[in-house]
Amino acid sequence: MKKIKRLAAVLLAGIMALALFTACSDSDPGNPEFDPKVESAYLDALNNTFGTSFENDADIKRLAIEHIEEKHGADSLTGSARCKTEGDEKTVVRQVQLCYDTKSSKPNAFVPLFYEAANTPNITPDKMSLRTLYYAVEQEIEAAKKNGITLELTALGVGAKTIGGKTYVAIGFELTNTAAQ
Repeated sequence: MKKIKRLAAVLLAGIMALALFTACSDSDPGNPEFDPKVESAYLDALNNTFGTSFENDADIKRLAIEHIEEKHGADSLTGSARCKTEGDEKTVVRQVQLCYDTKSSKPNAFVPLFYEAANTPNITPDKMSLRTLYYAVEQEIEAAKKNGITLELTALGVGAKTIGGKTYVAIGFELTNTAAQ
């Protein structure tokens, strides 16, 4: 009888430990149906804004999703916290920005924009975020030109990630120094 009680206790402890690890899992499967729709709508809007026909760049999408995962729950973001940059900055630079909303009680602070699949039958890309990204590209190209560097827009990308029922979006670009190649 003691052996059965011990076996039952061990099994129960194992089940409880498994339940604990399952409940504390940090993985969020996202929304595999909605995320690509959001990405497609934003990529179409980006291509329309820039007059291009780029496919969704995998490196920019990866950087965008990383940035979403880092900043998605923020109460407010400064202008610099909205953006994330990578690349060697001599030949290639990639920059993404979270799509944002200005509904914040703090001046010059932004909150991450999100969509809820159940409440969003049609995805309308945020025009302010698109304009901000376009302006950032123009500024980078002009600043480089003043230093004798020719930058070319070589890719656009979008990442969307659903976390806790909210789908966040980050959009980005890649600029390449054409003289360095």
